[in-house]
Amino acid sequence: MANYTVKAIMKNFEEMLIEMPFSKVTVSALVERCEISSNTFYYHFRDIYELLNAWLTVKEKKYINIADGIPDWPESLKLVLKVMQENSKLVYHVSDSIPKDRLEFFIFGWAQERFYEVAKKRIGNAAVSESFTRKLAGFYCYSALGFVLNFLWNRMKMNVDESVDQLSGIFYGVTDYMIAKETGALNQKENKKAE
Repeated sequence: MANYTVKAIMKNFEEMLIEMPFSKVTVSALVERCEISSNTFYYHFRDIYELLNAWLTVKEKKYINIADGIPDWPESLKLVLKVMQENSKLVYHVSDSIPKDRLEFFIFGWAQERFYEVAKKRIGNAAVSESFTRKLAGFYCYSALGFVLNFLWNRMKMNVDESVDQLSGIFYGVTDYMIAKETGALNQKENKKAE
């Protein structure tokens, strides 16, 4: 029964978030919609903010699992951004109400280890330090965070495929340059040009 009740609360909460900003969602309206008592709600959640946190955690896990199932990071980012576009009202009603550090934490949580693996793969057998690899992965994370925030600020009105392809081209171009610089290959090319 408890699992069913929590699912019903979450489902109705999400429907309300599509209809209105989080700041307009009240426990009294939610329990009326769910046809439960306020005591039942408070048995499962301390307050509306705890419900929001639980709902966000469920959504984060769902989309991280989907994205992790796609080995190519540009394709997984495209998928997440397209889902955001399809659910734009919900995204804005939630993103306008949650602390920005929560959004940033979600992006970093998804991106940090994934981009570390991308950096390692791109570096291949090049002789670079672990510190260099981590810095490169950090560059990817900060760039992805800025990209997603810009996507939100511009009301998600971009061609996702085209924009992510451009971003990945920049990532790989910067990566190749930085690897060449780190390994000394860039100096060798410059010396050959000078001769």
